Amino acid sequence: MAHWISEPLDALLEKAVAFITDTAYQAVAERGRFTLVLSGGNTPRALHKQLAKGIREERYLELGYKLPADVRRCTRDPEVIVPPWAHTLLFQGDERYLPPSHPDSNYGMARETLIRNICVKASNIHRMPTESGNPQADARSYESLLRGLFRKHASDDAPPSFDLILLGLGDDGHTASLFPGDHKSLDEKERWVIAIDAPNGKPPGMRLTLTLPVINEARNALFLIPPSRYDFARSISNGERPELPAGMVRPRSGNVWWFVEGG
Repeated sequence: MAHWISEPLDALLEKAVAFITDTAYQAVAERGRFTLVLSGGNTPRALHKQLAKGIREERYLELGYKLPADVRRCTRDPEVIVPPWAHTLLFQGDERYLPPSHPDSNYGMARETLIRNICVKASNIHRMPTESGNPQADARSYESLLRGLFRKHASDDAPPSFDLILLGLGDDGHTASLFPGDHKSLDEKERWVIAIDAPNGKPPGMRLTLTLPVINEARNALFLIPPSRYDFARSISNGERPELPAGMVRPRSGNVWWFVEGG
């Protein structure tokens, strides 16, 4: 099911943080952990910063959420609640094949805007590897990591079911690092993580990405959209552009949330 939320930026970020926080506590209550996949690019920067700050309890309740019994509070301000970072596992949806120190690294952006500002265990941060010089091998390595963390038994080959995958939308309709016209990647059914060459990417070059079978197994997929792509996102959410990678995001038994800056 698709959900559409459109607000000016500050209100949109507040609603997104409240939703993510509630989703996290529900996941921990039901499964003992919250599995969150981060997106790349520049759009998530503001969300990351707001997520690290948390949300005021009063506003959280105003938005219709119930306060969890084991709620975590900001040490600097007890009126602010934060997600259960100690029980959160962080992953990446895609990564440019660059060192983490590179200005265009998705992980570098996430580290700067979110990870360094929250109390998440180092062992629970699972970034995509980009050091071996062999993107295909690094894709297989990340897939092996996911299989070890999510597979219930050795014969289980079902894709992982992340609690929440954060996604962006490119002006060409790409999401994660799945690009229009790349039929081999879009038609992938077996692999969970692949290496792709993105000549039209910004910057162009090799990337690692989760595949559609993994994205569509998520319990929730959340697109965060800037105002410049409002109409484009609306057409995709309405099912008018099913040929685009973003239009192919249809979780099998989960929800798609469109948080779109507007108004």
